[in-house]
Amino acid sequence: MQATTPRFVVLGGPVPEPLRSELLGVVELFEGGDLVDPSTDGVLVHAHADLFPALRRFRDGGGRLPIFGLSQRPVEIGERLRWIREGADDLLEIGTAAATLLRKLRTEAWQAATPAPRGERVPAGARVDRWLMAAGRYLSAREDLVETLGAGGRNRYLDCVFLRDQLLRAAESEAPTDMFGQRRGSERESLGWPVWVLAPLAVGGELLNIGADGACLALPTAPGPGERLQVRIEGATVAAMVELEVRWRRRVSRERWQIGAFGIACAVARGA
Repeated sequence: MQATTPRFVVLGGPVPEPLRSELLGVVELFEGGDLVDPSTDGVLVHAHADLFPALRRFRDGGGRLPIFGLSQRPVEIGERLRWIREGADDLLEIGTAAATLLRKLRTEAWQAATPAPRGERVPAGARVDRWLMAAGRYLSAREDLVETLGAGGRNRYLDCVFLRDQLLRAAESEAPTDMFGQRRGSERESLGWPVWVLAPLAVGGELLNIGADGACLALPTAPGPGERLQVRIEGATVAAMVELEVRWRRRVSRERWQIGAFGIACAVARGA
């Protein structure tokens, strides 16, 4: 469990004194240290582009600590998105960083940033946030890989994932989640999280479940297989535009369809 007073290590430079003063008694800031120090609850790093390789290595190695860049100048949206794509939680301007951190510390999503103890449920908004952040990084890397496979590369990749899913079913005592977020009966609770489809139709819907390569949605109308959906998803603190390709659909009531869709891209931006 996280300590009463969160401890943030500041890397790449000294602890900014105005920030230390504003967070005094609420967040403990200290200079230097180890990213995987078990007493560290988060990381603040002075913004330098040459830190991106280290940031990617940390995330690729399974590092889950919240990481925020600190900029001496006003942050442009493009720069902010670049940091998020590279694995940071956000890029903050030093002058307003204290207020932003305090707001994030009070959110449900922040409290669930570390794994919940066994038996405790992670709030739906936190699950959506974590999925959007991970999907933004994963789908970009996966599509780069698919491109190297040439014509029909995505379908070849999909066939391989399906066969791997069958292997996992055979090897595990508990069946894994279907790809594209398709639920198996009552094995997983539906998220029921609101989403907005902006194209090719404009309708509201629900995010029922999420998986490694896609999601399951509930919509009042049925896009056809192969159609591309532009879907706006807002978690507790994260918003993203997700491009999905419809792979299957089934009607569950007069005005409700379940849609299984393959993730193509996820452009992530932090909420205000």
